[in-house]
Amino acid sequence: MPVTRSELLFLCGGAVAGALAAKNYDKIREKAGPLLAAAGGAVGDAYTAAARRVGEKLEAMQDAMAESHQANGAGAAGSSDSAPHFSTANGTAS
Repeated sequence: MPVTRSELLFLCGGAVAGALAAKNYDKIREKAGPLLAAAGGAVGDAYTAAARRVGEKLEAMQDAMAESHQANGAGAAGSSDSAPHFSTANGTAS
């Protein structure tokens, strides 16, 4: 697959930008270090909050499913008046 002129320009531009960044890495790190540290802390806090919310929703959903399961009487083993299983629902019962 041939490389177009536009793709070649982007490739060369990226190589030049990478070389300049590598050459001036120490200066960039000194100036951007405090900004990146603050941003990293904010991202970590946001991730923790999002994970907590997902965990709470998952736990609430599991609780609701357990309550529904218990209310339907599915917890009683061998009861004949429980809801039909997949085999009877799709017509494959013997």
